[in-house]
Amino acid sequence: MAMWNPWRGCKKCSDGCLHCYIHKGDFKRNVDTNEIVKTKDFEKPIEKLKNGNYKMKSGIVYLCFSTDFLIEEADEWRNECWKMIKERQDCTFLFLTKRIDRFMKCIPDDWKDGYDNVVVCCTIENQKNADYKLSIFKDLPIKHKCITAQPLLEKIDIEKYLDNIELVVCRWRI
Repeated sequence: MAMWNPWRGCKKCSDGCLHCYIHKGDFKRNVDTNEIVKTKDFEKPIEKLKNGNYKMKSGIVYLCFSTDFLIEEADEWRNECWKMIKERQDCTFLFLTKRIDRFMKCIPDDWKDGYDNVVVCCTIENQKNADYKLSIFKDLPIKHKCITAQPLLEKIDIEKYLDNIELVVCRWRI
């Protein structure tokens, strides 16, 4: 398992953000979460060793777990990330987003019905956001979909959105 955070920082955009681990962790480290910046790891997936092999091993790559891959402030950098993701077919890139309504604005021109090596997790936290976000998510051209209900703020019913969903993860607010 590898982590890749090509940028860091985030802006609150939904009810669950009040309990966000990113904001809490950055606060403890005296980091301004509202500042979206490229990281030194931006090109991590394509960095190579002297022998020509990739430094990042094959397997699952957790993408943007200290931000949101679809955040507006990263629009100018995202196409470079898609190129690296496409190059690394030996890796499966998994990202969570609270901004699924931006998805179609953020995909590369050659996306078609999705890349085989990308898993998109739509994050919800209450019924209002589940109904809004999952009604969009269900129709998006994504090969591998999952739902993350975290932090789960209330009882929700998502049964009508479960077609073509590979995994659902729930975590109560703590």
